[in-house]
Amino acid sequence: RFPIEDLYITLRTTAAQQSDRKSKELPDDIEGRAASIELEQALKYPRLAVIGDPGSGKTTFLRRICHLACLSRLDEDAEALKSLGLENAPFPMLIRLSELEGHRTAHTGQPDVPTPAASPQWLAHFLASQWASEGLDAGFFEKRFRDGSALLLLDGLDGAPDERQRASLVRLIEKAADRWEDCRLVVTSRPATYQGESVLSGFAHASIEALGEDAIRTFLGHWCRALFPDEHERAASHLDELSEALRGHIEIRRMARNPVMLTALAVVHWNEKRIPEQRADLYESILIWLSRSREQLPNRVSPERSLGLLQSLALAMHDYPEGRRVQAPRRWAAEMIAPAWRESPESERIAAAEKFLDQEEKDSGIVVRRGSDVRFWHLTFQEYLAARALAGLTDEKQHERVLKRLYEPEWREAVLLLAGILHGQGIDRVDSLFTAALDELGEGASLRDQARCAGLLGAVLRDLKPLQYQAADSRYEAVLNQVLAIFDRERSEGIPIREAIEAAEALGQAGDPRLEPGALERNWVEIPAGEFWMGAQDEDESARNYDPEADEDESPVRRVYLDAYRIGRYPVTVSEYARFVQDRGYEREEHWQAGGFGEFNQPADWEDQLQHPNRPIVGVSWHEASAYADWAGARLPSEAQWERAARGPEGRKYPWGDEAPHSELLNYSPDFGELNVGSPTPVGVYPRGCTPEGIADLAGNVDEWCRDWFDDEYYASSPIRNPTGPESGEGRVLRGGAWYIYARNCRASYRIHDRPSTRLDYTGFRLVWIGRSARTRKRMP
Repeated sequence: RFPIEDLYITLRTTAAQQSDRKSKELPDDIEGRAASIELEQALKYPRLAVIGDPGSGKTTFLRRICHLACLSRLDEDAEALKSLGLENAPFPMLIRLSELEGHRTAHTGQPDVPTPAASPQWLAHFLASQWASEGLDAGFFEKRFRDGSALLLLDGLDGAPDERQRASLVRLIEKAADRWEDCRLVVTSRPATYQGESVLSGFAHASIEALGEDAIRTFLGHWCRALFPDEHERAASHLDELSEALRGHIEIRRMARNPVMLTALAVVHWNEKRIPEQRADLYESILIWLSRSREQLPNRVSPERSLGLLQSLALAMHDYPEGRRVQAPRRWAAEMIAPAWRESPESERIAAAEKFLDQEEKDSGIVVRRGSDVRFWHLTFQEYLAARALAGLTDEKQHERVLKRLYEPEWREAVLLLAGILHGQGIDRVDSLFTAALDELGEGASLRDQARCAGLLGAVLRDLKPLQYQAADSRYEAVLNQVLAIFDRERSEGIPIREAIEAAEALGQAGDPRLEPGALERNWVEIPAGEFWMGAQDEDESARNYDPEADEDESPVRRVYLDAYRIGRYPVTVSEYARFVQDRGYEREEHWQAGGFGEFNQPADWEDQLQHPNRPIVGVSWHEASAYADWAGARLPSEAQWERAARGPEGRKYPWGDEAPHSELLNYSPDFGELNVGSPTPVGVYPRGCTPEGIADLAGNVDEWCRDWFDDEYYASSPIRNPTGPESGEGRVLRGGAWYIYARNCRASYRIHDRPSTRLDYTGFRLVWIGRSARTRKRMP
């Protein structure tokens, strides 16, 4: 246990104006359109409702207010009030509303108790019952309510057992606010229960935001200094280890934005001296830690039984006949787990299950209420618990449930986590799952089906890499070798391009091994420092690099020197860009210094694009491409860097050389208006069209944003050493040609431009990387 000030970090909120007393309508900015401020600043409102998800820090915030107010009253910290923005030291009273409701229920109907049920005098009656041994009666507390010295901190409006009792508590609080006008009130609630009749009239509303990177770093610093208060070097070393561990997976980074989950991750790391590299171990550790929160509470099932019930619910939701459910009616959820109460009469089992779900939401937060529905606090919890339930079945029953859903995208994570759990039960159980998947594939399977199988089993192997698992069934290597041939210049010869595209699509949907986070280091190609011929001459037929198809803006040709850099082997793919979206890249303004923040919240046609994970991302503006590059610790290539990669030092006409384009070399339109493929294709599926260094898709597939402004006369006056484009221009440069473009526009020197805000279904980008900054190490391999 640590003193609260040793660990506490400031939360942020979008504080709204007061709700209308008559309509109980929430103001518009409750949804986040108000400016972000520190949560303490919201205390300027004498009537404040703090809204936040489970684990978002509501209770800790109230405890800290109470603590600082006590220090001020005791004259032990004269500065404490400044952090609260309060002028006078208030008399703090912290009440759990679930306990107040229990007190009302237990005493209603007894003599000398407040009436009616919504009377604000219940507050003083409850406090007096808690402090009777100190000689404090209801009058003592009412006096402080009246004279304005009290600060009433009411925690957990969602703690009322049902809507009726919650509405009664709301009326009680509203009457208290009316009766004791000078008494300050702060109430907390989860968003699912703060709606309709449960909205407090006349209260301002502060919605707690997820933790930002600065807040996470601050907490980790506090945590490590608290663990090693007099050992600065050990604290710094532990901070480095813990920070690196939290950056390991995007799922972990997302969890870390919630204070309770961030604390859980820090505790797991402390107890196990690491955050388990294998995700199944990590989620098991976190869920056990959360479920043990019930051990100190009366009339609760054990943590082990709790997780057993939740895994049954998770599997029922995940294996729902009409498709995976991520949110389900509360009654249906209770019905799914009710059979576990076999000791109770059948007529009472559903009620017992509903009571368990209510308690679980309050105790661990593993499940949460959303209106009349229930869902798991984090989708990964549902996926892990469903896998945990499957792992408890015999191999035969497990395979019967899994194989029919094996390649459905919604089942991918569950299958990966299942393999991790099975490994803990014995290596032979993982072997059995591999063999079953390969048996299901059968002899003579199409290249597409082989790609699906190889992609999924390859993802399982990568997930189990920390455990050093290797597939025992030799058929896997044979299948993978057959599939990856489509990306090899020599081995792909003879495979029809349509068949290769179909196989690459299947591989992408199952898990393209080239694009997994651990494999991305291989996708950088070194370009050494040196000179190259840039541009194409369209006037002097005797000039070097004369090209009769060149436009005026491609001249004059000149020797340009570039420092060394690395460029992406492929354009940025949908799966890579999805990590940026999942990491709230669109919401974090620090990545949008080049402009465009708030203009969009995801790429164009995003749901459709997600069906093709290994295609290049398209439908993104130059601003979105720049924001992604900043998030990744890299940047967009300059026009010169892009052309050097495509042309080489010898000045090739096309990335592969001077051979005329054809359908085995690139994704383009052979005759303008007559489409070849008709859409972007998975990256690297035209290996014969790569550069000698193996850089793919520099011609065709998608146009690629570059960093430079465009000027059609820039070449005549540009520097010949590391040119970066003019200071302004007509638009931003695009290079490379696209799937709907004909051959002339796929030349390595061809230039076009567009407005930075333009989004098209044939426009994407790739990255360059120079050096190893701290920011780069954070995102990139």
